[in-house]
Amino acid sequence: MLEMSEGDRKMVAIGFALLGIGLVVGVLLALADPVLLSRINGEHAEGGSGRFIKADVVRLPPRSGGDRQEPRAA
Repeated sequence: MLEMSEGDRKMVAIGFALLGIGLVVGVLLALADPVLLSRINGEHAEGGSGRFIKADVVRLPPRSGGDRQEPRAA
């Protein structure tokens, strides 16, 4: 059998904890994604459960060219 030191056990535990947190965040993002993307694209927002979000889409005015520069190659 594999013999691990105390430090190795702690690293494995931390790895599993980070993996679990990553999976939870991924699931939450997958559930929220359809509604968020539809609102960003200005479409009618309806999630997988059929819930509607009634909100106005706010359009921001374009920036003036004063603070923007044309991209230059290095």
